[in-house]
Amino acid sequence: MSKPRNDRAADPATAQALEATSPAPHPALSLLVVGLTLGGFGYFAGRGIVDAQTGEARLAKLLLRVDPKGGDPIAFDLEAMSGGQVSLASLADKVVFLNFWATWCPPCVDEMPSMMRLHQKFAAHPRFAMLAVSADEEWDAVRRFFAEKTPGFSVLLDRKGEIARQYWTEKFPETYIIVNGKLTGWIVGPRDWATWYAEAYVESLLSSPGHADHAAPLPVSTAFAVR
Repeated sequence: MSKPRNDRAADPATAQALEATSPAPHPALSLLVVGLTLGGFGYFAGRGIVDAQTGEARLAKLLLRVDPKGGDPIAFDLEAMSGGQVSLASLADKVVFLNFWATWCPPCVDEMPSMMRLHQKFAAHPRFAMLAVSADEEWDAVRRFFAEKTPGFSVLLDRKGEIARQYWTEKFPETYIIVNGKLTGWIVGPRDWATWYAEAYVESLLSSPGHADHAAPLPVSTAFAVR
């Protein structure tokens, strides 16, 4: 049996009339749909950028082998090679790269050029400060070491390594990361500070909210656990 013919649907004039009378979407509704679409895209794109930056910071911290360290840093007021005194307390609102070294320490000597390049990278940042605290007994050896090129950061003298011992420094060089007056990181031994991941690590400290170290912590080392 054949199906009854729908003459209204088959009539072109009728179909056109029906289309003409169908209500068009309200302009405000169209704008809302477009806005939600673009907003959703922007949110997920933004999240992707944040996640990528966080992942890079975690990788940088892993490659640098940064151990977590908390608490308050030992306060000091030391003589600077450029003259005057430098007080750690005066840098309480900064990200401080505190390095203990000595001219008689071969790994320290090897590390220093990359430290200088790292400082050049962030020298213009108002919240970055690098301190190189020498455990030499006198200034003569330190000044000879920097005779060809004066560093842009503060070089301090810790005669006989007294401040270094208070920080429990056991192997030169050692670097401590201090953020807003609090210890957050500890690096034993030399590093190549001219690498992309060293720059990424410092950048993450400077750009994180509150300038705190939000990268995922690494397992606490045995040496740190007994301190």
